[in-house]
Amino acid sequence: MATSGDLAEGLSELLKEPFSTVDLYGRHLRAAGLLNIKGQGRGAAKMTARDAAAWLTSLAIDHERGGDFGREVKRVLALPLADSIIAPDYFADDLSCKGAKTAGEGLARLFHDTLVSRIQEVLENGQDNVIVSFDGEGESVFLSIQGPYYPEIPSAALLTFRRGERKRRNVEKTITVHGRVLLEIAKLLELKSAGVE
Repeated sequence: MATSGDLAEGLSELLKEPFSTVDLYGRHLRAAGLLNIKGQGRGAAKMTARDAAAWLTSLAIDHERGGDFGREVKRVLALPLADSIIAPDYFADDLSCKGAKTAGEGLARLFHDTLVSRIQEVLENGQDNVIVSFDGEGESVFLSIQGPYYPEIPSAALLTFRRGERKRRNVEKTITVHGRVLLEIAKLLELKSAGVE
């Protein structure tokens, strides 16, 4: 069971972010009702994949100075599924992220999917077959799970979450989080493979 302190330490170490930053973002998320809250110390709330999704999102997107931190994170977590490409169709049969309707739900489910044995094995061998990309302004979230390319036919599940058409900008900032980070968070949280919380 991981508490918010455990998750904060894990995120700080895995993302190479100062603990003070991760902890501050955690306080903002708690105030906005985006993290489980219950007691302190040994009686503290058990963190879930949804908590980890909110915290990771908050660390990945830019925040307006003096803006509403909680509202910004909620907006990104609520981005609807805009596009889904799964090829071949059976590739995602054992993946729970394929059923996600929002970015927050997709990311939370992706933590579980990193524990599916065929995905976990590739991640633990050092290959980045799972990627989450956040638009820096929080306009879109992209989830990708790739299968082996040789000798099998190319296979992948690609999910894009955004509202409306993609806006082209002269300069775009994208934050990419590799699957190994998601796998380590899933282990820290003691999640079940492609399960429901």
